[in-house]
Order: sequence, then C-alpha cells, then structure tokens
Amino acid sequence: MSTQYDSIVEQYDEFRKKVGTRLENYNIQQALAPYIKGAKILDLACGTGHYSHQLIDWGASQVVGVDISAGMIATAKARAISSDVSYQIEDCSKPKKIGGGPFDIVFGSWLLNYAPDASVMVDMFTNISMNMKEGGRFIGATVKASENPREYVEATAKMNIMFWEYGRIEWTGDVDGGISTRVIADVGSGTLSFKNYHLSKSAYGKAAKEGGMKGPLRWKTLSLPEDESEIFGHKLKDREKQWAEYSKLPHFSILEIEKD
Repeated sequence: MSTQYDSIVEQYDEFRKKVGTRLENYNIQQALAPYIKGAKILDLACGTGHYSHQLIDWGASQVVGVDISAGMIATAKARAISSDVSYQIEDCSKPKKIGGGPFDIVFGSWLLNYAPDASVMVDMFTNISMNMKEGGRFIGATVKASENPREYVEATAKMNIMFWEYGRIEWTGDVDGGISTRVIADVGSGTLSFKNYHLSKSAYGKAAKEGGMKGPLRWKTLSLPEDESEIFGHKLKDREKQWAEYSKLPHFSILEIEKD
C-alpha cells in the first residue's frame, strides 16, 4: 500500500469532516450494531483513528488500529483517549499476524479501494482472514459496488446534490479487475488529491473467497437516519427525491463478509 498520506494528514482530516463522511459513519454504525458489543476489533487502514475510538464508544471492548502511514499513526497516537485503543504501523496489504489477535471483527473503512489489482486484493483478504477468529466477520466501507467502475465514475461527474460535496473522481487508467482513479476535493487548507482504485463487484467476491473469506458476502443497503439533520445540520427539502437520486450513485458501499 502507498504512503501517500504522510504528507496530507491535515487535509485528509478536514476531508473526513464532510457530509459524506457523516453519512458513512451512520451507515457503518448500523452495520456493526448487531455484532459490536464486547467485540475485539482490528481497524485496518485506521488513518488518524477516525473510527478507532468510535468503535469503543459503540460497544467494542478493544481496538487495534493499523496503518502504513507513520504520519497518520503519529496523529492517532497523539489523540488517543482510551487505553482500550492501540496503534501499529503495518502494511495492510501484506498478510501478517497482528499483535492482540485474533479478532472478532476486522474493520476496514477505505482499505480495499487501495488494492491496485485483483492479486493485491486477495492479499488484503488473506490478511483479514488470518487475523480473524473462526466465525468472525469483516465490515468495511469501500467504493460503490459496480460491475462497470468506469461507467460509474463518468456518471458521478454529472451529480450535483449535497451528498457529493465529497469531491470528484477522475478515471486515470485500467487495471486488472477494474480501474485506477484520483479523488480531488476542496478543503479549508487547500486541495486534497489522492490515488484510488475501483475494482469490479465480482472482483471483490472472487478475491474474498481466494483470501479465505468463504462465508456469505453482503453489500448493505444504505440509509438516512430518520432525522437527517444528524447528517446535514438541518432538514432537507425534497428529502426523498434527493435520497433517491444519490442512492443511484452513492460515493461508497458497505461490505459485510463472514469468514465461514
């Protein structure tokens, strides 16, 4: 995995405060809710710890956060507020037993989208599987599940609704199993830009099985909270219309896979 984030820690933190991230937070909490109480969780690609402490707040008993970026991990450690959360610098794309495991849940928000091809995604799933207890599960956020990622990226350029303050996505090339992209977003301290990959929906399923995650795979249905002001700070006009439009081309999907 790339260390591209070492130089953009501040901008990425600002990026993670946007409306799209609050929507992501809500849906991730919903996906984890049935399993998180008392769980020991491995937080892969944890960045500055955006989710690590939230996982404790949501009911986990222990969290180990792992990221390849020394800058991100240094910031996460500086912000640590609970002895139940610890951090390590590791490459999440390299299969390796992580100290503190095995884990009930392996969590990965924006992990799998850094697999530059299908073979590296297999390695990521192998890493997930080898650090998970039997009967455990992976839950994470990644790019929109699509069999035609380039068509999806081209369609998002026409979106013009509040959810897409997330930023814009540009196609940069083809890779084995999908495409490479660049995400560009305006934040208070300037423009944030980082490389990303968007493999096909079927590539995800195949890589999961080859990496040892042979149980049911589910792409979760996204939802808005009953009171959308939790996300936007105010009520939406034409809530149902805006949500229907966004739901056709959401900027993320949530994946749940059981180990066996």
